[in-house]
Amino acid sequence: MKQLLFLAAMFLSAHTLAADDAAAKCDAARDQAKRHYGSLRHYFDALNDCLSRNDEDTNHCKMALSEQQTALGDFIFAQRVASDVCGQAGKNPTLE
Repeated sequence: MKQLLFLAAMFLSAHTLAADDAAAKCDAARDQAKRHYGSLRHYFDALNDCLSRNDEDTNHCKMALSEQQTALGDFIFAQRVASDVCGQAGKNPTLE
């Protein structure tokens, strides 16, 4: 009987640790997505500044456009990862 109680206690503590780990992974994934969102805003601003200075001529802004598109892709990927990880943990994946 004691062995059964011990095994049940071990199972419950392992389940709690796994839930805590999933919640921590969710928080880390959301933080990563937030960092990518900050980067995305920076590159959008840089592209807008370039276009404003060059009268909407995109030939002068190819590097800024490329950086902005890369940042957008990185953010979308990070947001999807956060959504998946947080969904598995039963948490809301929104960036707050």
